[in-house]
Amino acid sequence: MAQILCIRENWAHTAAAIKIPGEFHTMHFGPTANYPFGEKGRALAGTWKQLDPDNIMAGMLILDGDVAIDPTDLANMLAAIHHHDDQVVVAPAIIWPISTKRGQWTWAHWSDQPSQVLETENIRFFSFNFTYVPRKAIEQAIRDGLASWRFPRVDKRLSDAARKAGTQVYVAENVRPKHLHF
Repeated sequence: MAQILCIRENWAHTAAAIKIPGEFHTMHFGPTANYPFGEKGRALAGTWKQLDPDNIMAGMLILDGDVAIDPTDLANMLAAIHHHDDQVVVAPAIIWPISTKRGQWTWAHWSDQPSQVLETENIRFFSFNFTYVPRKAIEQAIRDGLASWRFPRVDKRLSDAARKAGTQVYVAENVRPKHLHF
């Protein structure tokens, strides 16, 4: 299996207190004067550069701090990445209205617009709930200015960079992380 960088985002020490097996690095950021704005793109770009100095990683598996996974989710995600390591691999996650301001839950990835219908084809947008991003998409994002991208638009801009890099999105339907921000 290709080597992947596994990171757990921890905004201002608010990540769910769960132990994750394996080689996850915790990416701490915030609070700053403009927290949470301005940190996420810089943190992702810096983490990639710092933890892959020899350019050997195939990509980065991102677990948001407000998302819980179980051992089966992790095993299934790693298996999906093994078979699709040149694609973005997203785990279907429900995003609750408090995060979206849409009035109802939606899936964290979609083709045209947020929906309660689980889509698996022609995905154009993905968020970072539990998502693998391959090297070519990360490098494209860095060239496009990832370090200067500001929350809350980093997910969308990385989705755009992945498409620009010609990266397809695979939906790992047997992985079911739980978004805890509700």
